[in-house]
Amino acid sequence: MATELAPNGLPVSSEWLFPEYDFARMTTDEYAGVIIERILDRGSWAAINWLFERYGTLQITDWVKQHGFRLLSPRSFALWRLNLNIGDFVAPEWAVKAKAMEW
Repeated sequence: MATELAPNGLPVSSEWLFPEYDFARMTTDEYAGVIIERILDRGSWAAINWLFERYGTLQITDWVKQHGFRLLSPRSFALWRLNLNIGDFVAPEWAVKAKAMEW
């Protein structure tokens, strides 16, 4: 069954992931980082499938390597590292410090 898409190309079912954004005005190019983050962390399997179709494994893997440690929950980060075959990961010192400062 195909994922129902909003006019902006995002899955309709993912709108709840972006409460602080005007969902109708979000574009898949301009908001790629936040879309990848929210769907990897809390999206449905249908939305995750859409995400990989839209951005591709390479772009998502690069995003997880660069931002996943800081922006994904520890559980999601571990899951996507495993699924995307991201081996030994050492977080940059600045990312560890930034994560420690979060509430």
